[in-house]
Amino acid sequence: MVARTSAPTLDYQRHLFQERTLRSVTANTRADGLAYLAEAARTRPAVHVTRYSLRRAEEALADLATDRGTGVAVLLPE
Repeated sequence: MVARTSAPTLDYQRHLFQERTLRSVTANTRADGLAYLAEAARTRPAVHVTRYSLRRAEEALADLATDRGTGVAVLLPE
């Protein structure tokens, strides 16, 4: 028996903002993850976070789609 979900299908054209390359991260190993974390600890990357309330999710997506936002957009519960 196949489980069914009410999750909508992903429309690549609409939801991925014209991205052409999809990369899977499932091939990364534990060693890859440890190397990544070691490099991040060494270089101390700066991350810019823009917070949006869940009610502003459409605005967050629009900002990302039109390059109005920089860094990471985070949706927060009400």
